[in-house]
Amino acid sequence: MNPLRTLTGIALISALALVAGCDSSSTDTTSSNGETSSSTQGRVTQTSWLLDEAPSEYREVAEAKQSVAEGDQVVLRGRIGGRVEPLSADSPAFIIMDASIPSCADGDDDHCSMPWDYCCETPETIVANSATVIVLDANGNPTDQDLVAAGLEPLDEVIIVGTVQARPNGNVLTIHATGIHKRTAG
Repeated sequence: MNPLRTLTGIALISALALVAGCDSSSTDTTSSNGETSSSTQGRVTQTSWLLDEAPSEYREVAEAKQSVAEGDQVVLRGRIGGRVEPLSADSPAFIIMDASIPSCADGDDDHCSMPWDYCCETPETIVANSATVIVLDANGNPTDQDLVAAGLEPLDEVIIVGTVQARPNGNVLTIHATGIHKRTAG
């Protein structure tokens, strides 16, 4: 069984299935070759996909969904969210939303306990403005790195560098990411 096809299948299903709804310790080190490693519960993995600097040019998720095709190399900006659990605990996959769509935390009255699920938006808006990201390691395989231990959290703004996977319809956009930059405020 091909693990990339399995993860892509899971990602496609996840992208179409919207969930309505309004501690592990880690140590990061940088080696002499510049790769960051993280030790989580005794497991050390390389995070070669973390980018220190953001690419200077990128596309927004909604715009890319209108024009990209399978095999295209893309650089996208988005915010981690769009589901109750946008970061998968069991795989290197997560969902991003177009950065122009406000999360429930961006409103005047923060009434939502999980603002990253975008429950203040319609399901149609979420589908039109979201993409699934599967993180690959330096060998082109799904990483076994814990994405949360690597520093990713719901509502983080990220820039994704990767390749567009099969697009069975215009609602589905899955990216195999080889690079991710977490943007910081400021």
